[in-house]
Amino acid sequence: MNNHLDREIERVNQHTRAMLDEYVAWGGKRTIGEVQFGAYDDLIDFLNFRMETAESCLMLIENGKIADSLGLSRSLLEHYLLFMLMCRGRKLIKIQDLSALTEGQFKARLKEEQEKLRDLHQENKAQHRVEVRRAPRVSRRIMHVYEGLRSAEDPELIIPVHYFQFQQFRPEQMRLDEGDYFEYYEREPETKKILKGHREEAALNYKFYLSYDGLLECLELNGLIDEAVIARIEAHYTFLGKFLHPTHNAARDLHDRNNWYGNRTGIGIEHPYSKVSVLLASLYVCYLVGGLLDEIAGLIESAPSKYISRAGTEELRLLTGDVPEKFPYFWFLFNDPPLWDRFNYCVHHATDEELQEWGGYAGVPKERVPFDQYIYSHLERAVSGAGNVRCGEYRPPIIT
Repeated sequence: MNNHLDREIERVNQHTRAMLDEYVAWGGKRTIGEVQFGAYDDLIDFLNFRMETAESCLMLIENGKIADSLGLSRSLLEHYLLFMLMCRGRKLIKIQDLSALTEGQFKARLKEEQEKLRDLHQENKAQHRVEVRRAPRVSRRIMHVYEGLRSAEDPELIIPVHYFQFQQFRPEQMRLDEGDYFEYYEREPETKKILKGHREEAALNYKFYLSYDGLLECLELNGLIDEAVIARIEAHYTFLGKFLHPTHNAARDLHDRNNWYGNRTGIGIEHPYSKVSVLLASLYVCYLVGGLLDEIAGLIESAPSKYISRAGTEELRLLTGDVPEKFPYFWFLFNDPPLWDRFNYCVHHATDEELQEWGGYAGVPKERVPFDQYIYSHLERAVSGAGNVRCGEYRPPIIT
């Protein structure tokens, strides 16, 4: 089995390297139109640093630092969620604070605002406001949903609000009170009040636009993910977070002979990371790079010709499209359930009649197959063979 895994690890990492190389080469294949649009340059600059992170992950994998690569992949995943919104987010939100009202007063006000908007829609006077709803995860605030910001030079072009929110966000402004740190002079009370207001505004913008929960809310609001994808994001985000935040035995559990304990000091433990964990870290980088590159390719392909006269993304798209085709046994965010999950579902849940109707476990409707939250053990089983009297044999794709 280890030989198969070694070959597969190499194949996955080679594909990731090929995507990175093609991304670098792509810069000379696209053609700028008669007008240069700065937002596209900024988004490519954003992506350049994400590709640096991906390369760092590969270097960590090559040097046997698997837990650290997985922790860095958590950062890459969060940037991927944000980048989807920076490229395709078409809606923005404005929060109306009604926390001074009682719950009953708030509900009445919310209903009133919704009825007002319905009337404005009927009169075609809504001015790009599409919805009014209760803001999630906060007390008595209303969320007004609008179409996105339009370019002053090109009113047909919507610039996602996350593009601006990301550029303008300063964590120190949100978290740090300047009065707690060195200052050259004492600030006036009015200035302190203004700065406090800025901190509160920054915290609110972060909560609704850039926090993890805010990203999921905005992605769903824009129709970029649904409940099934959210469940998969939550599982991957939680798993990867174990290697970023203090979690007992997170790294140890990825090692061979992980129940071995010694009393010697060292860098890590003596026994190596399992081949499955190496493959898992490699797959994360591959899928995340593919997803990020798909986003920028789609954005540039859809750009007005006066900004981009030739996208030049053909070779890039071939490589990103190959990711779920070449490595279908890893269930990430948007690909279909792998054969292992179909097999496992049928073994435990499908009737003989359903198996006959579907023509075997491979034909189970994908919406019937639930996601397995246990990421590491799931991959262990997906790359191992299995058999069942009713369902037949599962042969992992990496064994040829």
